[in-house]
Amino acid sequence: MTALVALTIVDVLHTMVALALYEHRIGVVTHDGSGTVEMLDIIVPLRELSAAMFCLLLLTLLTAWAGVANWFTRTRGTEPPVAPAAPVARWRMSAIVAVPLNLIAAVQYLYATANGGAYMRTVQGETTLLLVAASVALVITTTAGIQVVRRTAESQHAAGAGATTA
Repeated sequence: MTALVALTIVDVLHTMVALALYEHRIGVVTHDGSGTVEMLDIIVPLRELSAAMFCLLLLTLLTAWAGVANWFTRTRGTEPPVAPAAPVARWRMSAIVAVPLNLIAAVQYLYATANGGAYMRTVQGETTLLLVAASVALVITTTAGIQVVRRTAESQHAAGAGATTA
């Protein structure tokens, strides 16, 4: 569960850094000089910070995946059922939305940044909305995953307590 919480936090931070780098690259090309982003770039170069955050996001994603896989293998043969159906259904549906949305957002971001500052400004709203929506979808997926893990642990604990009292 800790890995899922970390994934949520890292994804939100990565999205903020990616949007700051996007805004900075537009500002560099069009010379609009938006103050906060330039100040952040002086403190920590956004290009390097974005690369570091992307690596951290991949590492956290792998860790969260390994944690969920480990939880799934440990709870596979347990009775009562793994978890109530509602959180599991929410988890699956949000994952079905989050995965393609994150891929689309990444492709849009890369395409926009490859075509220069004028094009980036033209599609800024669309790109920002996609990146934020992808981050929100991943946050919802990890929150639903945490609910499934927590309910499974509670049902296992209740089943274990019932077996010892019987």
